Amino acid sequence: MAEPVSRATYQHQSGIHRRTRGAILEATQSLVLDFGLHHTNMIDIADRAQVSRASLYNHFRDKNEVFVALLGVEIDRIAVLAKVSGSRAESLYFISKEISTHGALRSALEHDPAAVAIALSSREHELWVRIYRHLAEIFASDAVGVGMIVRWLLGQVTAPLSNEHSKLQADRLIRALS
Repeated sequence: MAEPVSRATYQHQSGIHRRTRGAILEATQSLVLDFGLHHTNMIDIADRAQVSRASLYNHFRDKNEVFVALLGVEIDRIAVLAKVSGSRAESLYFISKEISTHGALRSALEHDPAAVAIALSSREHELWVRIYRHLAEIFASDAVGVGMIVRWLLGQVTAPLSNEHSKLQADRLIRALS
């Protein structure tokens, strides 16, 4: 009889953990959008998330770790939505559009260009591994094809295209990979 109670307790605690983590990540995204990562601190994150500082530090050791977790969530979100697009060209266009219009990314480029440059150049980082894995799944492509897609998408980060140009280039890139 004790097992169902402990399972229910664990499920309750797990739900609280997920909600707290979600609130922290939402608050971080909002703060990065408003002020950039450099001008955001852990106290701001805790206050905006409406969690105690102890709770914040139970989840993350510093704001860079929170930021990496936020990027991971965004990468996964975009990948899931891209996977359900109608075609590979539509998936690539969707990813491009998300990158080009992402408010927090635009703010990070404006306020924290050095941090973005480091994140975009560290190929051994867990986020790069995640990006490559998702792109390989979405586009069923080898490392060369994924590399071409990544380079094109990196261009979208620093110099977003109009929707029309993005769609045309996505179509062209997918045809080149076929």
